[in-house]
Amino acid sequence: MRLLAGSIVFASAVVLGISTPALAADPTASPTAATATPQDGNDDSTGLLNTAPPATPTESLSDAPTDPALDNEPDIPGGACAPGQKCPAAGDCDESRWFKPTSIAGKYHKAIGAGQTNYNGTSEKEAMDFTAKVSGTVGASFSGQITTKVSTIMAEVSTQYSVTLHASVTAELGNVVHVKNVPPHKAVHAQYGVWRRKFTGTAYYQHHTCYLTQNKVTGYGPMYVGWYTWDE
Repeated sequence: MRLLAGSIVFASAVVLGISTPALAADPTASPTAATATPQDGNDDSTGLLNTAPPATPTESLSDAPTDPALDNEPDIPGGACAPGQKCPAAGDCDESRWFKPTSIAGKYHKAIGAGQTNYNGTSEKEAMDFTAKVSGTVGASFSGQITTKVSTIMAEVSTQYSVTLHASVTAELGNVVHVKNVPPHKAVHAQYGVWRRKFTGTAYYQHHTCYLTQNKVTGYGPMYVGWYTWDE
């Protein structure tokens, strides 16, 4: 279920971000399907009160710019022939860049601002509401050098796996999550932000010298606004 900011939702409910039009997938791609496990990310099911803090990525990640105006093709080092290496003359190959997805994995929650906490000090189950007091934009993050625009990668992964990823998603003020059936004498923590999907793939860049750069990439692509709640 995805609702607009400001709407009351149950725990882990989400809000759609701005759509990015999908581009055609690389016809040479041969993806390996991957099913998310309990250890791979978190369950964002509506109404779910988790029993542990959210999972966090284990990779060393670099955050991509969230401003669409900065979504440019990155500069790629290299492409020159090594000393003594026989290479075609410059101009023998067309310069090209592409990304080939290889797997889709779990969902990870990226927080915006500090979390909130409330305590049920009664002897009965209680319901609680949490309201977003901060806003912000979450972009994609990568481990490994990408060679194309972030929006192009998100479109390739979205098309390949029938998901919807964006270059960035903005979470607004005022979004409310409603948490039901909080056990007695339990503290509930609520984290507001953006749900992202983990994926892997290979980034390619063919230089005009015909030299081919290829990098293994792990990425986290924004999906939608939402909450992660858990008790202790």
